[in-house]
Amino acid sequence: MIMAGNRGGLKGFFVALTILGVLLGAVGLHFLVFYYRPVPETKIVAIQKKWNLQKAARALEMEGVIFSAFWMRVLAKATGHTVVQAGEYRFEQGRLPKAILGQLQSGMGVLEYRFVVPEGLSAKEIGLLMAKQGWSDVEGLLFGSQFLQQMNLDSASVEGWLFPDTYFYRGGDSAADVARRMVERGRRVLAQEWEGRPKAFAMTAYQALILASIVEKETGQGTERPLIAGVFHNRIKRDMMLQSDPTVIYGIADFDGNLTRKHLNTPTPYNTYARKGLPPTPICNPGQAAIHAVFHPESTKALYFVANGNGAHIFSSTLEEHEKNVDIYQRHSKPRP
Repeated sequence: MIMAGNRGGLKGFFVALTILGVLLGAVGLHFLVFYYRPVPETKIVAIQKKWNLQKAARALEMEGVIFSAFWMRVLAKATGHTVVQAGEYRFEQGRLPKAILGQLQSGMGVLEYRFVVPEGLSAKEIGLLMAKQGWSDVEGLLFGSQFLQQMNLDSASVEGWLFPDTYFYRGGDSAADVARRMVERGRRVLAQEWEGRPKAFAMTAYQALILASIVEKETGQGTERPLIAGVFHNRIKRDMMLQSDPTVIYGIADFDGNLTRKHLNTPTPYNTYARKGLPPTPICNPGQAAIHAVFHPESTKALYFVANGNGAHIFSSTLEEHEKNVDIYQRHSKPRP
């Protein structure tokens, strides 16, 4: 009876062991199928900021990149790859789960988009470009006081600080993320130019930024910027009004493209025909060449310049000479009413 009981117990043990072996084999086979199953077709999946591995794995499973979020978490813990980077990922057809996990940790394969900010655009114009990229509430961001405070900008406006350049961003990056990078880049450039300024330079860094924005709007010719900066420096030293059309235009809320004498005679904080000195803020966002030109203006006696109709300007040192140039180069233009 005892022997029979032992045989029955051993039989039950071996049955249980067999079942356990089958189960372990099935589990192992399931993992191997997961581990060696490649991405069936190229997929683009967005991994949001602040997502943990569990949420990321679930998103990959739902999109068909992997077939088991559970095994992805197991693999991550086994390899120590439990941190994921946010962004829009491109997972190529044929890629295996281990490589996918490496992508998530390193950020490799995250799609980047290009955002080009040309020189000389106003903050409003840059905001419109940002809105076209799909970002919302850009106006509230750029023209609200909160962003100025966050960036510690001691100025009345973000104008001038949004440095023109080519920026790359990832899916999930906000308008604030990109605007922050523009301001940080602008600060670095201004600080760099400020460090290299001549000892006799009489302006503050912010005043130089304001003047650079005027130089930027006055000419599209890179070679002219130092000379135009020199003209404005000369006028400031002589306590003359800057008389810059772009400043007047900036101060007109509903400007329709036609600058009139009425505009020139209307006093606004930006009308440099009606008031001396610089306007209160920059009138656009200047590039480094314009900023550099203000810190290193060309030595000149010129006090005036007029457009020659070909994108460049004619410079003169006397009012009489300037009026002759105006007559020559603008005689066919319609007089301002």
